Amino acid sequence: MKKNFFSILCVLFVFSSCQKEIKNNSKPHDNYTECGGIPFDFSTGALVINEGSFQGSGKVFHYNLVTNTISKNLYLNANCDVPAGMFLQSAAIRQNRVYIVANGSGEIQVVDRNTFEYKKSIQLSYPRYMAFEQSRGFITNGTINGYVYVLDEHDEMIDSISVASGPNPIIASNGKILVGSLGSWDNTLFSTITDSTVTIINPSDLSKKELLAWSKPTDFVEDKNGKVWVGCSGNGQYDYGNDKPPAFVKIDVLNEIVEDTIIVGEAGNSISKIAINPEKDIIYYYKSDGVYRLGINGEYKNEDVFIPTTGLYGIEVDPKSGDVFVFDAVDYSSAGRVRRYDSSGNQVASVEVGVAPNGAIFY
Repeated sequence: MKKNFFSILCVLFVFSSCQKEIKNNSKPHDNYTECGGIPFDFSTGALVINEGSFQGSGKVFHYNLVTNTISKNLYLNANCDVPAGMFLQSAAIRQNRVYIVANGSGEIQVVDRNTFEYKKSIQLSYPRYMAFEQSRGFITNGTINGYVYVLDEHDEMIDSISVASGPNPIIASNGKILVGSLGSWDNTLFSTITDSTVTIINPSDLSKKELLAWSKPTDFVEDKNGKVWVGCSGNGQYDYGNDKPPAFVKIDVLNEIVEDTIIVGEAGNSISKIAINPEKDIIYYYKSDGVYRLGINGEYKNEDVFIPTTGLYGIEVDPKSGDVFVFDAVDYSSAGRVRRYDSSGNQVASVEVGVAPNGAIFY
């Protein structure tokens, strides 16, 4: 028995040594993070933002656009299973850093762009979206008392700017920062007191000018002429006051004026996120029955639905291929889907992602 026991110990030792050698050979230090996260080729795809379920943590996936495959849980894998935060709202890129915005837990995780390893956290009460201009970062904090917070090049908070209630979307254009304010919920009226303000901020001295756009400015894109288009959802059934249809507002950023307003539907049939094609002359948006288009010169305004589909929770356009990506939250508690269409509206792929996917960032 002693001889057999000694033999077993020898076998286990050899097996353990082999396993250790295989493990060490398969994980070169320069290819893996300390916690085992595998770096990915960011240039091949997009980062998909999954908000996560109620009281759950959100996750970031990588969508390889060449193979139409998904790499899951980038932040978790790179950071020893520590979640990025509750309700991931958005993400942004500055040089070699990615900023993951979690509004449910009131934090922004700054990570390495290639490995997704944690660098630092930025704490705010209700962060929403980010943009960068003149080596500064700008964060909308969507509270009743609206503020945009300013970061320096080292991601240190250095200032804040008071804006209208419920600041949400943000964009950098023509050397300036534009912020849209949605308004805020009123518990007494049990409805949203909507806003229509777009604030233009000069990053140099943080001076500002307010424009009245349309009810609830929800997203921005910049066209080929440098004009910014604001997608405005209009007033709905839970908003205080008369119903108002959705609309697009065109802003001349250099002269800080509203140039045009185009209504794109009936009251109660709101729009939300928007995207623009690589040529920057066709805007995509969605309603309950699918994806629509609007040309910057008014084309397609009265066109029927371009891509019939349901369950939409977000939309993006690949800035290289022009493919349209729609994000289906399904039931907000199980795996969602990303459906990919070419610029003619033909479906290219459909992949399963995390819970409540709301958008992506490319390259």
